[in-house]
Amino acid sequence: MLNYRKDGSAFWNMLSITPLTSESGELTHFVSVQRDINTRMALHEQLRFQALHDPVTGLPNRLAMNNHLADILAGGPRSEVTAAVGMIDLDDFRVVNNTFGHEAGDLLLKEWAARIQAQLRDEDFLGRMGGDEFVLILSGISRGAPEAGLTRVLERLSSAVEVPFSIDGRRVTIGMSMGLALFPEDGFDTASLLKSADEALYEVKTRKHGRRRWWELAAEIPPASAGAGAAGAASAVAADGEGPAGTVEEEARWARERRRDALYGGGLSICLQPVVDLRDGSVHLFEALARLTLPNGTVLQPAGFVKELSTFDLDYVFSTVLEQSLAQLAEWDRQGLNYSVSVNLPPTILLDPASPALISSALTRHGIAPHRLGLELLESQTLEWDIQREALSQLVRLGVGLAMDDLGAGYSSLKRLSSLPFNAIKLDRDLLADIRTKPPETLSLIATLIQMGRDFGMNVVIEGIEDEGMAEAVAVLGAPLGQGFHFSRPLAPQNAAAWVDQFCLPAPNGSLRTCLGALAYHWQFARLGSPHPRALAECPLSRFLATYGTGADVGRWHNQQHDPRAAHAGAGRLLVDWLVRQIRTTAEPAGPRLELLA
Repeated sequence: MLNYRKDGSAFWNMLSITPLTSESGELTHFVSVQRDINTRMALHEQLRFQALHDPVTGLPNRLAMNNHLADILAGGPRSEVTAAVGMIDLDDFRVVNNTFGHEAGDLLLKEWAARIQAQLRDEDFLGRMGGDEFVLILSGISRGAPEAGLTRVLERLSSAVEVPFSIDGRRVTIGMSMGLALFPEDGFDTASLLKSADEALYEVKTRKHGRRRWWELAAEIPPASAGAGAAGAASAVAADGEGPAGTVEEEARWARERRRDALYGGGLSICLQPVVDLRDGSVHLFEALARLTLPNGTVLQPAGFVKELSTFDLDYVFSTVLEQSLAQLAEWDRQGLNYSVSVNLPPTILLDPASPALISSALTRHGIAPHRLGLELLESQTLEWDIQREALSQLVRLGVGLAMDDLGAGYSSLKRLSSLPFNAIKLDRDLLADIRTKPPETLSLIATLIQMGRDFGMNVVIEGIEDEGMAEAVAVLGAPLGQGFHFSRPLAPQNAAAWVDQFCLPAPNGSLRTCLGALAYHWQFARLGSPHPRALAECPLSRFLATYGTGADVGRWHNQQHDPRAAHAGAGRLLVDWLVRQIRTTAEPAGPRLELLA
């Protein structure tokens, strides 16, 4: 209850009253205990405000907009007045971000919001949807002459931004565009009204340099444009080869802004792909892969959004993925499960001297031992050797595992591998891309890199294993760990442990089931001119060839590989050639290949 002190000041308190009775059961007293909960109520109010407001501008957010618009629509259409829903986009705001940085952009948004709010009436609503996109809801607009009523309000808003903004001592002028939809003419519910307003916004932005005013009513959109929106305009450009000036550029900019809005609006999540021990089929490690969910439900893999991110954005992605990954480990711990996780580490993180301490703090906060976290360093052509080496050394002292990611694809990989304190390497999935068209060459490359990992005392993970043949071939060559679609696509975190329970590694006990596996087995001896070491009857290649069905020549070539008296190099090469032909002519395609890493 809200209570008052003797001096008249108010405070919130929690009150409990307990009755006391005598031994005979007679009520004798009441005991009242009061607790001051001002701090708790203040925190509650702060959380309530944060749930409904944008942290940058202080404006209501999407949830608050939905609630406000629902209240208006609940009253139904009225004969005298209507409500207008506007979608506002700031013109060339991304130029401000790129020129002055995101911090300066946030200051501009805050000042812009304050100016616009100062010009609105008490019944009007302004909310931020994300980025430079806002929603304006105007109530009490005359149904008889809506355009006139809107003009009076919107002219004040236009004049509010005519005065330049000051950023870092420099004057910046910024414009805005808005599409407006009327209730119920342009929609009966929130979704249809916002859709109509967005279409009107798109139309007014395509005519940014020749328009008569900065806003447009949905009802005034030409029929050919109605419903087109961003996707429709993009289709028209693709079909005709040209479009209104700036259409393609504007659409690309909007798409980038919406992706960034989703990034900072809770759309970033992780999925987990298991890393399989190729020796016994056990799974103790998962790689955390970033996913970005857009407001329309589209889920983007990193290839669809990472390349356009700034250094600040990449740092945010890393910290978010790290937090979610460690939280998942903590959840598994509560279930009595003991797994590890690896997270991709942008090299720019290492340029911050505080990064090792931040990672250590995250581990402590979630109660995770450092050795259960692996960091995979992504390739970059921009290297700061001294700073990066020191940061990596601190992480090693902390006990975190470090892996060189995508070995064979990046810039100066071998130099970095030999000079920085890695304890694992991951071979790039592209190294397996030609294994069906150039099997011996690919096997040679993979075997060399696996041996290099052994020589360096590092664990080796083969990425991009997409079918049984690939899995069998790299296991025969001695790769300890493998990862790819053949074992599992990336999993939702809540499904990962159940997947491990039902997973069983195919083809145990060194048997051969595929031509790729058979070639890898024979090739490792043929390249050295060495006979097969086992007795013919115990050779896994004998069992494979008997099952596969071959001619007498193939059987003779194989038999000669078990002759200890002489090296039959010619027969060994003929057997290699025969297996290569089988791989090229009878094997199924490797399957889909997707970019997974952030």
